[in-house]
Amino acid sequence: MTGLAIIVVILAGIYLYSRYDPEKNILFPKCPVYTITGYQCPGCGSQRAFHSLFHGNFVAAFIYNPLMILLIPYILLGVCVEYIANRTNPRITRIRNIFFGKWAALTLAVILITYTVLRNILA
Repeated sequence: MTGLAIIVVILAGIYLYSRYDPEKNILFPKCPVYTITGYQCPGCGSQRAFHSLFHGNFVAAFIYNPLMILLIPYILLGVCVEYIANRTNPRITRIRNIFFGKWAALTLAVILITYTVLRNILA
């Protein structure tokens, strides 16, 4: 049942981001980190990136937030492993431990911090 709910939420998100432009619609919130500090967080540009992605403009999506676009397969793997796949399967357990264990979390944290610092220095 949880897997179905996740699929419904993903489909609703796809519908909203493909139908409405986050830059021009008040339905989508502005980044509080950027609004308060003037610095871009790792997620800044993600809404515009998804909108561009769903309209087939991959270059614009990558320009808005390259890290988010590159992490989409990782995020989808996480959703599948956590909510859709059979968790008792030893292969799924191994995948979960490799991609979402302690070292993966540490690696992802380093990537996010580095990305945030670099995107604000280079901006």
